[in-house]
Amino acid sequence: MSRLITIDAATIAAILFIAGATRVAVLAQAGGADTHGMPPPAQLKQTDSQKTAPVRVVSRVYDTDKLLSVPALSPEAHAGQALWQQRCAYCHDGMGQPTYKTMGPWIDSDTVKTVGVETLKAMIAAGTARMPSFKYDLDAQQTNDIIEFLKTVSPALKPTPAQLAGKSEAGNNAE
Repeated sequence: MSRLITIDAATIAAILFIAGATRVAVLAQAGGADTHGMPPPAQLKQTDSQKTAPVRVVSRVYDTDKLLSVPALSPEAHAGQALWQQRCAYCHDGMGQPTYKTMGPWIDSDTVKTVGVETLKAMIAAGTARMPSFKYDLDAQQTNDIIEFLKTVSPALKPTPAQLAGKSEAGNNAE
């Protein structure tokens, strides 16, 4: 069951007031100056250029179970994700690139099923005509971790034809 926390403006204002009152009390006990040599707030004068607009806080609802939950990836897949981002994503993952165009093909769980784990391991180790060999860069465990991560990548994340054509979701040219 999810626990939801709602933080409203009154709660945030109370927290900020308490924090401010604590700072004033500390300043008063310290003889009017804090450890950084700042004068007490009563002695500070604001100019018009230093004044800021009032803070407007709206209510926020957080699903704490989702926010604090452990990632769904296994430790091996999590390690593989980090390796993927360091070694493979530049050429194979168009999601972080403005054009979505990559040097290598998109790889996801369907690719792992289609190509097969052993073939994929051999390709990573030996490389291809367009991909460098990683046999000296990745050990067997690292290669297995990358493949475990790829098994978690959904084909639904693959860039759409519109993204590949450089168009936004609205159909306009993206720039």
